[in-house]
Amino acid sequence: MSRPYNTVDMLVFILGDAPFTVIRVDNRPDNTSHMEVSGAVMYGIGGVGWISDVSGGNDYEVSSDSGLTWGAPYGTSSECCDPVVRITDTVVHRIYLGGYETGYARSFDFGASWTPPQNISSCTSTDHPWLAYRNDTLVVIYADYCAYDLMAAYSYDGGNTWSRATVYGSGGVPLAAQDDSLFYALWWDYSSSCIYIQVSSSPDGVSWSSPSTAACMSTDISSNPYPVGYQGAGWGKGNIAVAYMADVGYYNWDIEVVVSNDGGRTWSSPVKVSDQPSANEYMPALAADPYGNLHVFWYDNRAGSGQWALYYSKSSDGGATWSPAVRVSDYYFPFVDRTGCGGVSDVDYTNDCWPGHYIDAWADSNRVYVFWSDNSIDDHWHVFFAYAPLIEVGLAERRKVAGATEGTAIYSVDGRLLSTDGLNNLPKGIYFVRTDKGFKKVIRR
Repeated sequence: MSRPYNTVDMLVFILGDAPFTVIRVDNRPDNTSHMEVSGAVMYGIGGVGWISDVSGGNDYEVSSDSGLTWGAPYGTSSECCDPVVRITDTVVHRIYLGGYETGYARSFDFGASWTPPQNISSCTSTDHPWLAYRNDTLVVIYADYCAYDLMAAYSYDGGNTWSRATVYGSGGVPLAAQDDSLFYALWWDYSSSCIYIQVSSSPDGVSWSSPSTAACMSTDISSNPYPVGYQGAGWGKGNIAVAYMADVGYYNWDIEVVVSNDGGRTWSSPVKVSDQPSANEYMPALAADPYGNLHVFWYDNRAGSGQWALYYSKSSDGGATWSPAVRVSDYYFPFVDRTGCGGVSDVDYTNDCWPGHYIDAWADSNRVYVFWSDNSIDDHWHVFFAYAPLIEVGLAERRKVAGATEGTAIYSVDGRLLSTDGLNNLPKGIYFVRTDKGFKKVIRR
């Protein structure tokens, strides 16, 4: 299957919602594959990373205009896989596996150069690191196979120096998230009855709570461990949601969401996100915007065998109910239903049969974003990015900043675009001001 290469593809929601704009990110040959995609958009900066056929390791690209355009790929063969990209202030951070230790580097100049890599794990056998942050505190959760512990590497100075703490004595395939007060470690807990999602919280990355069980995924997924099958996102104080693949039949999954409003101690009952009863739903990405709305993306074959697409749904009531699903990608792709790959029960990395562990989503006060990989071009995996304006939430604030692409923009410390008409109408606090000449920090007294 192939389709013409288009720099920008657009889809208007059937229900009249604002359109998702779709952009191909990777500037690589069509007959190469690129998968396992992570990305973020903050302060008008975009960052994305993926595993690349071309570099033989990980590739990265950075955008200085919220993802409308992307720079040339930066590739490094010294990194194995598991790239995760996050943004604080004007800094792009990346973590990854390199020689199977957990590595870290950052860029201060939109990806033109990167700091020397650091091994922040003090172990040469780790897996699946994931990055959360709040202000200058960075927390990376990873599986440590030197001590067979679930570990946290934390930095209080924006990534200059790192220390480590034990999260739990066992666990696999970890992820990380944060809200305004807590960091969260999430991981798979294997048992004879189910693969459970466990969650522990910490105020500082050092001391971690006893884990709670957020959900039961499935036993069937253990024979097909890719993708990870879940993702968490926090907002406000003590609020975190987890989207995950729930088994509803032999190699058939629904996307469900559970929510905690007490820092991960107790959890809601599962809620099915999709409005389609029979579709096979795969690999969710979850984001929470500053208003507390939840946004979920996933692969979906409701159009029929071999007709996969990326879909989206939103919850404006903390995950209790979800909007009708809409298609994000304006095309279909074969995904795992392709020659030589078998069905969803027999996928792997060989023969370009799989897009990696995960895709990634993000949201700010104006837009929701998603990064993913699909095999719509020449039957090879390529990296795509889509965004859409937030609707029906926070309209007054968005009208104030709508359409702002040039001139002076005022951001909160957590990356929300607040104003384009100066600080006069904002309360006292710390702000980042972006002008045509770059960023500066402003403290109003």
